[in-house]
Amino acid sequence: MARRKKNYTLDEQLEMITTEIKSTEENLKNLKQMEKDIKEQIKMRRLEELDVLISSSGMSFDEVKTILVNG
Repeated sequence: MARRKKNYTLDEQLEMITTEIKSTEENLKNLKQMEKDIKEQIKMRRLEELDVLISSSGMSFDEVKTILVNG
């Protein structure tokens, strides 16, 4: 036999919705922090790759910087 759906009062509905909003906001906060962390990891990986390229080119950081700035 199927269960009957409970008829919630307006106060109960409001409480359930408020709880769901808080949970969703916390989840969003966590996701945004994860996004920030991943972007930082990508940035660091790219900087490490760039450092390897600069080192292997035989040029100094300042030489590469000058080339990039002056085109």
